[in-house]
Amino acid sequence: MQGQEAIGRNEADGTATRANDETAPSEVPAESASVEQHPLKRSAPHGPGCFKLGCVTLVLLLVTVGGFLYIVAAGLDPSLGPGNAGARSVAKAAVTSLSKNPSVESTQVMQAGANSNTGSVAEVKAHLKADTPVDSAADMLPSTCSAAQRNSVWGTVTVGIIFTWNMKGTEIDVYFNCRGPGSELRTGVQHDLAPAGEAATIMRNGDTSSLEVDYADVTTPPSTLTATSGSPTIKTFTMNGWKVTSTSNTEGQFPTTVSFEQVITAAKQASPTGTIDLNGTTLSVTGLVTDDTKDLAPEAAAPVVHAVADCQSAGLTTLQLNNWALNTTSSVADPWLTFTCNNGTWTPQHDGSTGQDEATILNKAAEL
Repeated sequence: MQGQEAIGRNEADGTATRANDETAPSEVPAESASVEQHPLKRSAPHGPGCFKLGCVTLVLLLVTVGGFLYIVAAGLDPSLGPGNAGARSVAKAAVTSLSKNPSVESTQVMQAGANSNTGSVAEVKAHLKADTPVDSAADMLPSTCSAAQRNSVWGTVTVGIIFTWNMKGTEIDVYFNCRGPGSELRTGVQHDLAPAGEAATIMRNGDTSSLEVDYADVTTPPSTLTATSGSPTIKTFTMNGWKVTSTSNTEGQFPTTVSFEQVITAAKQASPTGTIDLNGTTLSVTGLVTDDTKDLAPEAAAPVVHAVADCQSAGLTTLQLNNWALNTTSSVADPWLTFTCNNGTWTPQHDGSTGQDEATILNKAAEL
C-alpha cells in the first residue's frame, strides 16, 4: 500500500512538472522580456516631446543660416537690405514735412533707395510758389532735414532736398544736402541764393556738383559776382561778346581784385568774342587769335597783359593766353603762353622759342 502511494505521488509530481513546462513560455516576467529586447530599441527616444525638440532645433538652424545668407546678400547689394526701406521712410517724412508748408506747391520723391555706389539715399524735390522769398526756403531746409533724419532708424541715409521755383525772374533749381546744424544749413541757402533776382539761373544737380550761377548777357559786371557763396560755386556772365567764368574756392569765396571790365575792353581790341576764366589766382584768356593758321600776335596780347600789369594788386599768380583760335579743333600738349607773377611783375614761364614769344609780348605791353 505504501509503495503504491509513493508511486502515485511521483506520477503527480511528474504531471505537475510537465504542466509547468508547457505553460512557461506564456508566463515570462516583464523584467525578462525587457532584457531580451534589441539594444537599439532600448536607446530610441519615444513620445511627442522628443519630436518637438527636433523641430525646434531644425527651425533654429534654418533661421541662422537664412540670416547669415541675408547679411551676405545685403552686403553685396544694399538694395536688398534694410537701408532700402530706411531711405523710403526718410523720403516720406521729408515729403510730409514739406507738404505742410504753405509756400510749397507740390513735392516729388526723386530717389529713395540704396545701392553699392551711393549707400542709402533719399532725395525730394519741392516746387515752391513763384517769388517765394529766399529766407523762406532757408527756414524750410533745416526743418525738413530734421523731420527726415528723425526717421533714419536703419542707419545713415544721405538726405537731399531740391528747391525749384522762379524768384523775380531767376530760375532756381538747387540741390541742398542735410549735413550740418540747422544754423549752417540756413546760412548756406541764404548765401547760395543771394544772386536770386539778378542772375538768370541758379542750378546745382547733386551733392557733389558745384553751384552754377549764370547771369546771361549783361552790360556791366553783376553786383553779386564776388559775393561769397555757401558752397563751391561757378559764376558766369557774357559781356560785349566775351563770356566770363569765375570759380570760387572750396569755401565759396571769390577773387575780388580783378577788373573784368578792363580785361574785356582790352581783349575786345583783338577779337569780338572769346572767353575769360578766373580760377583762384589764375586768369586764362582764349580768343585773342582769330586766324587758326597764325600764332598769337604781340599786338593782340599786349593790351590784356597791360590790363592786369600789377599782378600782385590783382591777386594773380599766373596769366595764360591761348595761342590758338577760339574754335580750333587742334590738340596740343600746351596751347598756352604763360606768365608768372614775380615781385608784382609778369615774367615768361617757358624757355626756348615759347619763352621768347612770351618775352616779346611783355615788351610790347610795357610800351602801352
